[in-house]
Amino acid sequence: MQVQPIPHAFLDLLERPLLMILATTLTDGAPQMTPVWFNFDGEYIYFNSEKDRLKHRILRKRPYVSLIILDPDNKARWLAIRGPVVEIKDDVDRTHVNALAKRYMGIETFGAPPEELRVRFKIAPEHVTATEMYAPKR
Repeated sequence: MQVQPIPHAFLDLLERPLLMILATTLTDGAPQMTPVWFNFDGEYIYFNSEKDRLKHRILRKRPYVSLIILDPDNKARWLAIRGPVVEIKDDVDRTHVNALAKRYMGIETFGAPPEELRVRFKIAPEHVTATEMYAPKR
């Protein structure tokens, strides 16, 4: 499986703390979408979830996602990515979710109950569509 690089002009959408809309597929084929926090390491996209969530159960059975990140400063610009979840890893010490809490909220520790089990997902961008539609000036 070949990871498709993200076009340089759109890397800011992955570097900024924007919400990513994650789409998975239910057993009946219906799409299921969730806004999630994420981070990008230059090649892979990571997000985190509580282990009991629907998206975790879905991705154990069907580990392929579609996602979109919209530019809040330009409504005609977005990044759409499809690809497999290539790793599902328990976030036992909450290192990943705490890093996301720092990125998105500026706090050191994610405020979930201690008994909550967390999981980190790693997505390989297989198909990337970077779009900036033409918008005439008014």
